[in-house]
Amino acid sequence: MEEKKTAGAQIKEIANRLGVSQSTVSVVLGGRGDKIRISKETQKKVMDMARELNYRPNIYARRLRQGSEEVPYVVVVFWRNDNLNSRLGRFIQGFHEASERKDCRVELMVQPYKPGELMRHAEMLSGNRVSGAIISGLSSEDQEQLEARDYSIPVILIGRESTKFHCVMMDSYQTGEQCIACMAAPEVKTGAFIGFNNDSRAERKMEAGFMVGCRSRNIRVKEDWNVYLRCSSYENGYGAAKEVLSKIELPSAWLVADCRLAGGIMDYCRDNNIRVPEDVRLIFFEESGILKYNRPPLSSVDVPSMEMAETALDIVLLACSSSIDIPIRREHLPLYRIRESSGSYGPAGKEAVQSK
Repeated sequence: MEEKKTAGAQIKEIANRLGVSQSTVSVVLGGRGDKIRISKETQKKVMDMARELNYRPNIYARRLRQGSEEVPYVVVVFWRNDNLNSRLGRFIQGFHEASERKDCRVELMVQPYKPGELMRHAEMLSGNRVSGAIISGLSSEDQEQLEARDYSIPVILIGRESTKFHCVMMDSYQTGEQCIACMAAPEVKTGAFIGFNNDSRAERKMEAGFMVGCRSRNIRVKEDWNVYLRCSSYENGYGAAKEVLSKIELPSAWLVADCRLAGGIMDYCRDNNIRVPEDVRLIFFEESGILKYNRPPLSSVDVPSMEMAETALDIVLLACSSSIDIPIRREHLPLYRIRESSGSYGPAGKEAVQSK
């Protein structure tokens, strides 16, 4: 049986093969090459050689030098600070339950980040700190900066396409199309999308799918009818409903990008004698207890966060145990909870839960 080399021995071998110092290799693998002003060419050579030798750092060598036990996997989850909602909780729960089923010991760290500032935490993407990184909510700017560098650890993007990193996806365009399919009826004349003025590519795809799906069913839509908010709040939901209803003809079908807007939207409709679903049909993005127990119950489409977390863990484990040259791409189906507000209901008046 081949003896497993320590991280120190691997660093020495990389240095000898490239003719550079061990400290240079250590700095590059630690993610500090730019800070120490090591040339891009040298950094690339080090990262390429590390992948060739299947470099695996001893993450806890310093932290547990006095201890007798080492945790084999450390994974950092980067999550946008403007999206710290229940989806993150479900993701962590799914990750934890999957690691227990696989009898795999994993230490999970969560690092919130501001849009456009992911690379302020670049040192955490070092093989000396973590076994793998999972990144959710990337903006185009963040992804461009991320892909400009090489890493010795597996990087998994949630909800973003990439030719360089592993991806765990949900088809947002098809989700938007399916939502209007659930609400479409001969009497529905118009459609509207209520979302956010952010750099979410997934949301823009969902909006596009919704708009195309409306047009293919002869439901009138215009971009000017859609509303884009800065954040989720009761007041913003109330104002969004007021704005949309000032522009469109009823009956109408709306796809709302955040369930936290539900309270304001529903109260505005009640205050102005707008009936749901007779006048306005609604589907909200992301599931919440406030939707199920509303009167009428509100339909939702949700990201399968727990399933996506397990897939991300599988990729980390595979990438840490073998050399993978081609990025893995996995796609999951959304979860539809069809209730009274969308005008479609399950058999015998019961909630219908679907993955389409």
